[in-house]
Amino acid sequence: QTMDDFVSFSKEKVLVGKESSRVLKVGDRCRAKMIAVSYKDPSNPKLGLTMRQPRLGKLEWLDESVRAQAAPAKVEKPTKGKRPVSGK
Repeated sequence: QTMDDFVSFSKEKVLVGKESSRVLKVGDRCRAKMIAVSYKDPSNPKLGLTMRQPRLGKLEWLDESVRAQAAPAKVEKPTKGKRPVSGK
């Protein structure tokens, strides 16, 4: 489990997200959570990892999400119109 997207494996041994266009290749630094360990073959244990949770994934993706959260969306306040002056 690498990302919340349909992922394809290219000829260059790269995982590419279809909608997000995120790329994960050999040597990229990532943060993952171990979710399973299998010792069916004691000489070749297998690890199950996920990167589909908050604060997990390729480090560049994490930097992008931190920047997106740090820059709050600008909310425009409606301009106040002048009130009509009441005649006294």
